[in-house]
Amino acid sequence: MKIIIGAMVFVMTLFAQPLEKLIIAGPVATISHPIFKMIQSGALKDVAKEIEFRLWKNPDELRAILLKKEAHFVAIPTNVAAILYNKGEDIKLINVPIWGILEIITRDKNIKKLEDLKHQEIVVPFRADMPDIVLQAIMKKKGFDIKKDFDIKYVPAPPDAMQMLILRRASNVLLAEPATSMAMRKTGSFPLKLIAPELYRSIDLQKEWGEAFNTKNSIPQAGLAVVGNMGANIIKRFEQEYINALEWYKTHPKEAGELVAQHIDFLSAQAVADSIEHVQLNAISAQKSKADLEAFFTILEEIQPKLIGNKLPDEGLYYQ
Repeated sequence: MKIIIGAMVFVMTLFAQPLEKLIIAGPVATISHPIFKMIQSGALKDVAKEIEFRLWKNPDELRAILLKKEAHFVAIPTNVAAILYNKGEDIKLINVPIWGILEIITRDKNIKKLEDLKHQEIVVPFRADMPDIVLQAIMKKKGFDIKKDFDIKYVPAPPDAMQMLILRRASNVLLAEPATSMAMRKTGSFPLKLIAPELYRSIDLQKEWGEAFNTKNSIPQAGLAVVGNMGANIIKRFEQEYINALEWYKTHPKEAGELVAQHIDFLSAQAVADSIEHVQLNAISAQKSKADLEAFFTILEEIQPKLIGNKLPDEGLYYQ
């Protein structure tokens, strides 16, 4: 009986009609960039007649898209996926492509470690989102009093932080690629170079994380998730084509930069190309990433349980 049912499912999948539209939501950050190659190449034309990329600009927009189920797939901070899953939302992580994307950029070339920023201001975008979460976890593990030892100033989004740095209104800023490379490019361009400071990639937060927690210099920061009920064939095709596009992205920085700039006006082709060598990119399946994710979630739970939805998510979060 099981063989007959399995054969029927296979035949139904084989002759299933393509979706009218497949919607993928993501931020301006690196995790979204391979999606543009998927769209350009028509990689999923066998499962969807049209692919739409929907940009979310801040965590609130992301949560609205998910709660309203306005996307089939979404690029998402891993802890947000845990929160939504623990709230009963129908969401599953497919894989984790982003393992390192955060740096603190400074105007002082002598700053090398987090300790060097003690009693200084650090500008951070998105309060309580992934960059802030990682930074505070490291500070706490290293024994710092976050409120007394550092002056953390929050701004709404990465472009705000970047502009503060370029215009000398801030000396130390936490950024994620490709915003980091955008800032580095802008300070070397005319006429901004007349007023902008020299900038330095001073602190790699992934390295700080590895030292603080005695683990790898990588963090499962952002993943791809499926929202709602989606056929296994579509999920498999989406994951495989994303992996193919990611490999192209990593090995064709110039072309990748030009493609991304066509879709996101804020980003320059040169900065995107620059950024690729500074990001840890490896699309590892949710099941193979589970141990790293659970270790990460456990650390977040110890800091503040609500950062993962008040408990470790069970096996159902990880797509099989």
